[in-house]
Amino acid sequence: MAILRHNVVEQRIQDLEKFMKEVMQDCLNGMFWDVGTLSFDIPYIGDSKKAVFIYQQNRAAITWNAMSTLENNPTTLPQTVTILNGYTVGGLDQYEMMQVVNYGKAGKELVRLIRADEFELSEACASHLHNFAGKEDALVWGSFRTGDVGIQGCQYTPPDANNLPELAAKGFEFLETQIKDPKERAIAVFLFMSRSQFFYDANKRTASIMMNGCLMRDGYYPITVMNRDAEEFHEKLGQFYETGDANDMMKFFQKQVSTMYPPKEKLPKVE
Repeated sequence: MAILRHNVVEQRIQDLEKFMKEVMQDCLNGMFWDVGTLSFDIPYIGDSKKAVFIYQQNRAAITWNAMSTLENNPTTLPQTVTILNGYTVGGLDQYEMMQVVNYGKAGKELVRLIRADEFELSEACASHLHNFAGKEDALVWGSFRTGDVGIQGCQYTPPDANNLPELAAKGFEFLETQIKDPKERAIAVFLFMSRSQFFYDANKRTASIMMNGCLMRDGYYPITVMNRDAEEFHEKLGQFYETGDANDMMKFFQKQVSTMYPPKEKLPKVE
């Protein structure tokens, strides 16, 4: 009898896990992963305003790594600092500089939203930030796309444009209510938005800003993908696009964040 009960319990657990995976895939455009199995060593500062201070202290490095990794932008770190300070630099074309400027402005607006307690996981907030990140870069900026798009090098087809508002509402609600770890949730937001391709362009850039908005809102340090790991990032991201299986990307981010900041005892104090 004990063995029978054990088998019944195991079967019920398996059935529940299968059901939850199906719900997740339905809400997140086919995306799934083993929730709660990884820990993410992102420093917790406990206050959104202090987290914003950390972002501002690292804005140039975050922007440089994001541009280099996400867009293969050749801007150097010193050039990024110069551009964010409002100056032009030689050796770059206007498009490359515009990407850096736009990302910097989107980061500034994110800071304003968090300070005003106006950041939220929603279509409206994502579109508002895209208005900065994708300005004069995407076909349309500041709103979801209204036509079909593809992803270079992928057979995966992003969702029909007509379904995007419902997908965003359902996906964001699922992430807010069902993913309890704020760090895991923020990374999932990046992956969900990147794969769904809500905009004509600047999708990963906007997704990375939304990811950091989620982290800082909940009192965590901002993160980025280090450019030294760009090749591995794109390889795993491409596999994720094709399959919807986010487990390897979650493991990638787990490794990323473990080396991004000094050990907790060596972090600077923010009053």
